[in-house]
Amino acid sequence: MIRFDDVTLSFGRRVLFGHVTLNLRGGRVIGVTGANGAGKSTFLKLAGQIIKPDSGTVQGAGRRGQGAVAMVSPEMKIYDDLTATENLKFFSRLRGKALTDEKISELGSRVGLDMKTFGDARAGTFSTGMRQRLKFAILLSVDADIWLLDEPTANLDDDGREKFFAEIQAAKSEKIILLATNDKTEVEACDEIIRLPL
Repeated sequence: MIRFDDVTLSFGRRVLFGHVTLNLRGGRVIGVTGANGAGKSTFLKLAGQIIKPDSGTVQGAGRRGQGAVAMVSPEMKIYDDLTATENLKFFSRLRGKALTDEKISELGSRVGLDMKTFGDARAGTFSTGMRQRLKFAILLSVDADIWLLDEPTANLDDDGREKFFAEIQAAKSEKIILLATNDKTEVEACDEIIRLPL
């Protein structure tokens, strides 16, 4: 569960969140929607304790107590000079995990990225859709308890979107999944909706 307790956050004179108290439970996909500038991405960062509120507290816990967080967002950077395989290995090592060739192949298959063809290709040569698939493979590789997904199917084709939705439905029983979006299909995949402003 992730708990917001009297959370306030401002940017300059603008109060984005004022005295917000709520509980976000696992076992479902929680959509976060709202107009541009309403704070969807910021809400995810607060939930993942990537940024701190001005006042109040955010506490998050997964299966192992304080849950590991993984995020896919437009801001997420992958290394253009590394291959797809090297990116996967690098980000996994940051979490203390070692990926076998078989696991890398499996991750590629789950997101629709053929590692036999593209595993040794530099990420800088990838299309935006292929980069999004690689980001999602990285998220899957670290086995985090909390998934923060910011416009996760942007630039994906129908196959990529289908694979993404299948993965979040399979994972939601064991994770806390927050999905920031205004995309109708992504909203329909959610079990609960938080509409901003709160």
